[in-house]
Amino acid sequence: MGRIQNNLVLFTLCLSLQSPIAAVAQSYPTSEQFLSVATINQDKLFTGSLFGKNFNEKFQNDANILVEENRRIEKELADEEADLTQKRKELSNAEFRALAAVFNEKVEIIRRDQAQKLNILNASRIQAQRAFFVQAQPIIVNLMQERGIQFILNDQAIFMSGSSGDITDSAIEHIDRVLGAGNLQPQE
Repeated sequence: MGRIQNNLVLFTLCLSLQSPIAAVAQSYPTSEQFLSVATINQDKLFTGSLFGKNFNEKFQNDANILVEENRRIEKELADEEADLTQKRKELSNAEFRALAAVFNEKVEIIRRDQAQKLNILNASRIQAQRAFFVQAQPIIVNLMQERGIQFILNDQAIFMSGSSGDITDSAIEHIDRVLGAGNLQPQE
């Protein structure tokens, strides 16, 4: 009987050891239970798309026009300042101060106007990106459904990932097929 009792104790011990292992093994998700997660680079999505390339080309042209305008104005103001400096020899202090005050106010108005043009130009980029992402969202949702993706994370918020989870290039291809170069008018 001692032998049967020992075997029974061993059998019970084995069962007790297997139960926690089975419980632990069942607590880990199987491959079917994992949620599909992908990453996307939002900057690359915009700049790599035909829409973004089209916008960036227009944006760069507008920025170059503003830079050239600023250079022209700067030269005109430098010439006007040099002329005013020459007149200083011929004018009384009161007359010169009055002309200098008018010139300084003109410079301040021009600076304010040019800064406002730059702000408008930069705001156009933000509006174009918003319009793009509004139009791209249903396309990306379709891509998610095609691939069984449950979540998309911005790749800048990820510490480490494999490149197989990055769908940016695929999303760009889908967006280009649907939107093409797009409409540069912001969507309200």
